[in-house]
Amino acid sequence: MAALVQEKTQVKNELNRLVDALPGLIWTALPDGRVDFLNQHWRQFTGLSADEAIGHGWQTAIHPEDLPDLLDRWQFILASGEPFEIETRLRRFDGEYRWFLLRTSPMTDGSAQVVKWCGVYTDIQDLRLPENDAALMRSEARNAAILDSALDCIVTIDHQGCITEFNPAAERTFGYRREEVLGQHLADVIIPPPMREQHRQGLTRYLATGESRVLGRRLEMTAIRADGSEFPVELAITRIPLDGPPSFTGYLRDITERKQAEDALCKARSELARVARVTTLGVLAASIAHEVNQPLSGIITNASTCLRMLAADPPNVDGARETARRTIRDGNRASEVITRLRALFSKKDTAIESVDLNEVAQEVLALSRSELQRNQVIMRTELAGGLPSVMGDRVQLQQVILNLLLNASDAMSHIDDRPRLLMIRTEPDQADHVRLTVQDSGAGFGPHGTDKIFEAFYTTKSDGMGIGLSVSRSIIESHHGRIWATPNDGPGATFSFSIPSKPTGKLNLQTFGALRTPPVVASAKQAMRSH
Repeated sequence: MAALVQEKTQVKNELNRLVDALPGLIWTALPDGRVDFLNQHWRQFTGLSADEAIGHGWQTAIHPEDLPDLLDRWQFILASGEPFEIETRLRRFDGEYRWFLLRTSPMTDGSAQVVKWCGVYTDIQDLRLPENDAALMRSEARNAAILDSALDCIVTIDHQGCITEFNPAAERTFGYRREEVLGQHLADVIIPPPMREQHRQGLTRYLATGESRVLGRRLEMTAIRADGSEFPVELAITRIPLDGPPSFTGYLRDITERKQAEDALCKARSELARVARVTTLGVLAASIAHEVNQPLSGIITNASTCLRMLAADPPNVDGARETARRTIRDGNRASEVITRLRALFSKKDTAIESVDLNEVAQEVLALSRSELQRNQVIMRTELAGGLPSVMGDRVQLQQVILNLLLNASDAMSHIDDRPRLLMIRTEPDQADHVRLTVQDSGAGFGPHGTDKIFEAFYTTKSDGMGIGLSVSRSIIESHHGRIWATPNDGPGATFSFSIPSKPTGKLNLQTFGALRTPPVVASAKQAMRSH
């Protein structure tokens, strides 16, 4: 046994002498990456003894600027078991750094398990021509100038999520100095605490599968400054195309002012939409008086009748009781009219709910019945049974239907040679949509204005504001639907809108586009005279 150990020792020493004699800087490492041997040429070049260099001591000979990247690559290679090469600077015993090409390969056993890592440094200092160095310096200077002058925040991270670059715009926006954040994890610096774990999981998922939900996309998120204040940013992330472990560049833009402007515009449009509803109040004045006056008159009549029945001898209790029920009915009817009017013309936040479009249409018809009767309009309805509900704001949809009905009534106000027919129809539409159509027999489309029919402030009415159809279009589009107009085969025109019963995205019902450019009106060759 002693002889066998002595023989192995002699073989190992002979191999070490052989490696020491090779004209190169050679080293070996254990499977976990710890260096266990550096040949004589390596030790003589660096001036480090074997005891100083074994383990992790060899890192002191690597240029400080090259060491982080080298260690990252080394950890990546240890996990993958693949050979690699990298250029790095090695310090000579006199303190001068020279460029070397480091090549590393694994030594495996019969089961393909790594048992040893072998590496060699090759001096390439003389191959790095001065003109190449100058070109590299010019390139680095140009990149630095771009980073320094960029208006957007530019932040780069390595595959561990640690910050490797933080440009001046990022310093101004987030309130950190570059030196403070280099090497820190991005999530701990600019991402609010509730979102940090999500960021870490996303990076881990990308490294494991190559799948990412953010690369190559523009998205909005909330960021945090050094003082703890949160603010909205627009973010775009790209991968830096380098070999080895991935690294990423993030471009961030503070959009606080843009969000404030959007909120202000949203409020202005919402107020404009409310004004559009209120302007119809004058048109509905006669209808309101009629709708409220009828139940009030009924209440007075029923109350007088009830008193007479109770004053009779003997009192007609059963008749009085039935008359009292009619009084309650008429009171509820008046209350319902007022409730509908208050909902339609009130200034309140939107409420997204499940809405029965047939029910909404019937409510609007109840409000506008007297106005339609006054204009001698013959009203017909074809409301499809079993119509699926839609998700949206009930009052906004009421506003659209009311605007289409009153426009259709106005379009027929000067028609005397034919019946003033108005049809309101609901039906299922393609792709899980629901369609509502308002068809009239009025003047139809005029010779001009096709492209302006849904445009804000466009109107041919002497007393019109020209915002009804524009607001209606914005409401329907905010419900992920569309609205359009077509001429009838005979007299009149048809206005339709279609909205999904199951929206695929978030409803932005506060955004009314009353001041936007109108869409193309499908198949319309003329603009309706009275719209």
